[in-house]
Amino acid sequence: MPQQAPPPSPLAGLGVAAALVTAIIGWFALGGAFLSESTLFGGLMLLWYWAKVEHLSMQRLPASILGALAGIGVAWAMFYGASHYGAPGLWFGLVLLIVAIYLDIIQVIPLFMNASTMLFSIVAAAPLVQLKVNWVELCFATAGGGIFFGAFVAGVTWLAGKLPRKAS
Repeated sequence: MPQQAPPPSPLAGLGVAAALVTAIIGWFALGGAFLSESTLFGGLMLLWYWAKVEHLSMQRLPASILGALAGIGVAWAMFYGASHYGAPGLWFGLVLLIVAIYLDIIQVIPLFMNASTMLFSIVAAAPLVQLKVNWVELCFATAGGGIFFGAFVAGVTWLAGKLPRKAS
Protein backbone atom coordinates (compact mmCIF):
# COMPACT_ATOMS: atom_id res chain seq x y z
CA MET A 1 0.00 0.00 0.00
CA PRO A 2 1.48 3.39 -0.96
CA GLN A 3 2.42 5.60 1.92
CA GLN A 4 0.22 8.64 2.42
CA ALA A 5 1.65 12.12 2.35
CA PRO A 6 2.02 13.68 5.78
CA PRO A 7 -0.74 16.06 6.84
CA PRO A 8 -0.15 19.75 6.16
CA SER A 9 1.14 22.04 8.88
CA PRO A 10 -1.50 23.85 10.94
CA LEU A 11 -0.95 27.06 8.94
CA ALA A 12 -1.10 25.27 5.58
CA GLY A 13 -4.18 23.39 6.81
CA LEU A 14 -5.83 26.72 7.58
CA GLY A 15 -5.08 27.87 4.03
CA VAL A 16 -6.54 24.68 2.56
CA ALA A 17 -9.64 25.03 4.76
CA ALA A 18 -10.07 28.67 3.66
CA ALA A 19 -9.76 27.68 0.00
CA LEU A 20 -12.28 24.87 0.55
CA VAL A 21 -14.78 27.18 2.23
CA THR A 22 -14.34 29.68 -0.62
CA ALA A 23 -14.96 26.93 -3.19
CA ILE A 24 -18.07 25.67 -1.40
CA ILE A 25 -19.50 29.18 -1.07
CA GLY A 26 -18.78 29.72 -4.75
CA TRP A 27 -20.52 26.45 -5.63
CA PHE A 28 -23.60 27.38 -3.61
CA ALA A 29 -23.71 30.84 -5.20
CA LEU A 30 -23.25 29.60 -8.77
CA GLY A 31 -25.08 26.28 -8.49
CA GLY A 32 -27.88 27.80 -6.46
CA ALA A 33 -28.59 30.25 -9.27
CA PHE A 34 -29.39 27.39 -11.66
CA LEU A 35 -30.20 24.34 -9.54
CA SER A 36 -32.45 23.56 -6.60
CA GLU A 37 -30.95 23.28 -3.15
CA SER A 38 -31.97 19.63 -2.99
CA THR A 39 -29.55 18.68 -5.77
CA LEU A 40 -26.47 20.75 -4.93
CA PHE A 41 -25.23 17.91 -2.72
CA GLY A 42 -24.25 16.03 -5.90
CA GLY A 43 -21.46 18.51 -6.62
CA LEU A 44 -20.33 18.52 -2.99
CA MET A 45 -20.28 14.73 -2.84
CA LEU A 46 -18.27 14.68 -6.06
CA LEU A 47 -15.78 17.10 -4.48
CA TRP A 48 -15.49 14.92 -1.38
CA TYR A 49 -14.92 11.79 -3.45
CA TRP A 50 -12.43 13.42 -5.82
CA ALA A 51 -10.49 15.04 -2.97
CA LYS A 52 -10.38 12.13 -0.52
CA VAL A 53 -10.23 9.14 -2.87
CA GLU A 54 -8.59 10.55 -5.99
CA HIS A 55 -6.46 13.18 -4.15
CA LEU A 56 -7.61 15.96 -6.52
CA SER A 57 -5.91 14.27 -9.47
CA MET A 58 -6.94 16.08 -12.64
CA GLN A 59 -6.37 12.84 -14.54
CA ARG A 60 -8.98 11.12 -12.34
CA LEU A 61 -11.59 13.88 -12.52
CA PRO A 62 -13.29 12.60 -15.72
CA ALA A 63 -13.63 9.08 -14.28
CA SER A 64 -14.91 10.55 -11.02
CA ILE A 65 -17.63 12.51 -12.84
CA LEU A 66 -18.59 9.76 -15.30
CA GLY A 67 -18.61 7.15 -12.55
CA ALA A 68 -20.87 9.38 -10.45
CA LEU A 69 -23.28 9.80 -13.36
CA ALA A 70 -23.30 6.04 -13.92
CA GLY A 71 -24.07 5.53 -10.22
CA ILE A 72 -26.94 8.00 -10.40
CA GLY A 73 -28.19 6.10 -13.44
CA VAL A 74 -28.13 2.79 -11.56
CA ALA A 75 -30.02 4.32 -8.63
CA TRP A 76 -32.54 5.88 -11.01
CA ALA A 77 -33.08 2.51 -12.72
CA MET A 78 -33.87 0.90 -9.36
CA PHE A 79 -36.26 3.72 -8.43
CA TYR A 80 -37.96 3.94 -11.83
CA GLY A 81 -38.23 0.18 -12.20
CA ALA A 82 -39.75 -0.31 -8.77
CA SER A 83 -42.14 2.65 -9.00
CA HIS A 84 -43.38 1.82 -12.51
CA TYR A 85 -43.12 -1.97 -12.77
CA GLY A 86 -43.15 -3.20 -9.18
CA ALA A 87 -41.05 -6.17 -8.18
CA PRO A 88 -39.88 -7.05 -11.72
CA GLY A 89 -38.68 -3.48 -12.22
CA LEU A 90 -36.88 -3.52 -8.88
CA TRP A 91 -35.22 -6.81 -9.81
CA PHE A 92 -34.04 -5.29 -13.08
CA GLY A 93 -32.50 -2.39 -11.16
CA LEU A 94 -30.85 -4.75 -8.69
CA VAL A 95 -29.39 -6.85 -11.51
CA LEU A 96 -28.06 -3.64 -13.04
CA LEU A 97 -26.44 -2.80 -9.69
CA ILE A 98 -24.88 -6.27 -9.47
CA VAL A 99 -23.50 -5.90 -13.01
CA ALA A 100 -22.06 -2.48 -12.07
CA ILE A 101 -20.42 -3.98 -8.97
CA TYR A 102 -18.98 -6.83 -11.03
CA LEU A 103 -17.62 -4.45 -13.69
CA ASP A 104 -16.05 -2.34 -10.94
CA ILE A 105 -14.42 -5.41 -9.40
CA ILE A 106 -12.90 -6.67 -12.65
CA GLN A 107 -12.13 -3.09 -13.78
CA VAL A 108 -13.20 -3.59 -17.39
CA ILE A 109 -14.48 -0.06 -17.96
CA PRO A 110 -12.99 1.96 -15.08
CA LEU A 111 -13.87 5.26 -16.73
CA PHE A 112 -17.55 4.51 -15.99
CA MET A 113 -17.57 1.77 -13.35
CA ASN A 114 -15.44 2.73 -10.38
CA ALA A 115 -15.63 3.65 -6.71
CA SER A 116 -17.43 6.89 -7.61
CA THR A 117 -20.15 4.79 -9.27
CA MET A 118 -20.58 2.76 -6.12
CA LEU A 119 -20.71 5.82 -3.83
CA PHE A 120 -23.29 7.62 -5.94
CA SER A 121 -25.43 4.54 -6.54
CA ILE A 122 -25.63 3.95 -2.78
CA VAL A 123 -26.44 7.56 -1.84
CA ALA A 124 -28.85 8.15 -4.72
CA ALA A 125 -30.64 4.89 -3.89
CA ALA A 126 -31.52 6.17 -0.41
CA PRO A 127 -35.32 6.44 -0.17
CA LEU A 128 -35.29 10.07 1.02
CA VAL A 129 -33.13 11.02 -1.95
CA GLN A 130 -35.19 9.03 -4.44
CA LEU A 131 -38.47 10.52 -3.37
CA LYS A 132 -37.33 14.15 -3.41
CA VAL A 133 -34.67 14.52 -6.08
CA ASN A 134 -35.01 15.71 -9.64
CA TRP A 135 -32.82 13.11 -11.36
CA VAL A 136 -31.81 15.22 -14.35
CA GLU A 137 -30.94 18.14 -12.11
CA LEU A 138 -28.90 15.85 -9.85
CA CYS A 139 -26.87 14.81 -12.91
CA PHE A 140 -26.30 18.47 -13.83
CA ALA A 141 -25.36 19.32 -10.23
CA THR A 142 -22.91 16.42 -10.01
CA ALA A 143 -21.21 17.01 -13.36
CA GLY A 144 -21.37 20.79 -12.96
CA GLY A 145 -19.94 20.57 -9.46
CA GLY A 146 -17.12 18.36 -10.71
CA ILE A 147 -16.27 20.82 -13.46
CA PHE A 148 -16.59 23.80 -11.09
CA PHE A 149 -14.36 22.28 -8.41
CA GLY A 150 -11.90 21.03 -11.03
CA ALA A 151 -11.61 24.54 -12.45
CA PHE A 152 -11.27 25.96 -8.95
CA VAL A 153 -8.44 23.56 -8.07
CA ALA A 154 -6.73 24.25 -11.40
CA GLY A 155 -6.99 27.98 -10.78
CA VAL A 156 -5.64 27.76 -7.23
CA THR A 157 -2.81 25.52 -8.44
CA TRP A 158 -1.96 27.95 -11.23
CA LEU A 159 -2.08 30.88 -8.81
CA ALA A 160 0.13 29.07 -6.31
CA GLY A 161 2.66 28.49 -9.07
CA LYS A 162 2.79 32.24 -9.74
CA LEU A 163 3.56 33.17 -6.14
CA PRO A 164 7.20 33.79 -5.28
CA ARG A 165 8.91 30.85 -3.60
CA LYS A 166 10.38 31.26 -0.15
CA ALA A 167 14.08 30.36 -0.07
CA SER A 168 14.76 27.22 1.96
